[in-house]
Amino acid sequence: MLTSNITSSIEVLKSTLDNRLVRFMLKRFTGKCEKDGARRLRVALELFAGIRKRACYMCSHVVRPLVEWAIVKGGEAFGVSEDELKRRFSDAYWCTGLTNVVLGIAKFGVRKPFVPGAPFLVVWDYTYACNLRCKHCYASAGVPLEDEMSLDEKLKAAESLADAGVTAVAFSGGEPLVRKDVFRVMGELKEHGVFVAIATNGTLITREMARRIKEAGVGFVQISLDGSVAEVHDDFRGITGAYERTIQGIRNCVEEGLFVEVSTTATKTNYGEIGKIADLCEELGVKWYMIFNFVPTGRGRFIIENDLTPEEREELLTYLWRRMHSRKKVEYLSTAPQFARVALQQEGEAGVMKIPGHFYNPELYGQLKSLGGFIGGCGAGRMYAALKPNGALQPCVFMPLTIGNLRDDSFEELWDIHPVFETLRDRSKLKENCRSCPYRDYCGGCRARAYSYFGEITAPDPGCIRNKEFFEVIKRN
Repeated sequence: MLTSNITSSIEVLKSTLDNRLVRFMLKRFTGKCEKDGARRLRVALELFAGIRKRACYMCSHVVRPLVEWAIVKGGEAFGVSEDELKRRFSDAYWCTGLTNVVLGIAKFGVRKPFVPGAPFLVVWDYTYACNLRCKHCYASAGVPLEDEMSLDEKLKAAESLADAGVTAVAFSGGEPLVRKDVFRVMGELKEHGVFVAIATNGTLITREMARRIKEAGVGFVQISLDGSVAEVHDDFRGITGAYERTIQGIRNCVEEGLFVEVSTTATKTNYGEIGKIADLCEELGVKWYMIFNFVPTGRGRFIIENDLTPEEREELLTYLWRRMHSRKKVEYLSTAPQFARVALQQEGEAGVMKIPGHFYNPELYGQLKSLGGFIGGCGAGRMYAALKPNGALQPCVFMPLTIGNLRDDSFEELWDIHPVFETLRDRSKLKENCRSCPYRDYCGGCRARAYSYFGEITAPDPGCIRNKEFFEVIKRN
């Protein structure tokens, strides 16, 4: 049984790593080495993997033995051999990610759902300037914010994210490709071992732009497509001709050999289009097809009547699950955290092994994919965070709740101690029916939808079939 295996693994981690002495020692090593400025944990892991040969006495003779012991024990807990760990750690992105895991244990202990030392993913709305006018845009994008960060401030923010141990940064917007300096900031992150992705409407991706994206080392390209035909997509996107340019952008990225995910925001407008868009994804040769939850925020607040009913969402997630088994060309995903519950119900507990969370990147998705309950569904403020163009930090791009601002605040301090983040990490604080749900550790409900509908981050997610009574109350009002 997967749950019992995960529980046993977590118990092993708890018994070996989640004790006061080990956590105290690990936390002592979260700082930077005076010799080269790298985080001591990272130096120790590079020594362990054999990709670093020399380090200061503290890193090589004090930090390394303890960290190596902790990593090997953790690997044993999840069935990963020492040789495999060394091979994995030789990859810069995996090293960043696993440094993050150890950092999380040092800071927060072994929690379920797990809290890493820094977000696995930060979605950075690089600008709100945009060449489209999408009806459902959470950012109400179109023109840039008056107080958008300067390039120097963006580079400083990038360094802050990297220093905190963020594993991946996805550039979004607005449309990030309207800003030429985005590649400069991407390069800064890459130099620090941070995985870089981009979320775009695809209309600006010519063959030359696709080549530039690849040369910049972007590992993941997400392109939005909300209809299988121009009539539906262009109506959604607010600009005639967007569909053809988006399709060509997808083709250009695929032909350039980039890892491409197509994403669709599911509403009543395009609910009947999902299967056709999935067919189109297979035809285009993309790797992943992602269904985004519609969240009534930003410009989307004004089309709240187009939200799917709980029954429609359940039907859609079940359809995606079944399609994932019958079609092997494309991986099907959803930001709806209920997808994990559907997997459990459709195929038993082994089902969650096949669902990568939407905050993963393809470099890291692999050894850790079996930790469904450990990863824990909605990752807002726990696995990922969002950064606005003016430096404001939020738990999620769909949750307009400002935590602080990187112009003035330390990202790491905000991540470590802010009470909003701590509330989002504690599932016992959820209100019913989410609190008592047997799938709470796998799902937790979409916290952004709860906040958008009820103004509370701990409220029930009205999109879930188990909370349909709340959706019916909203509909009546």
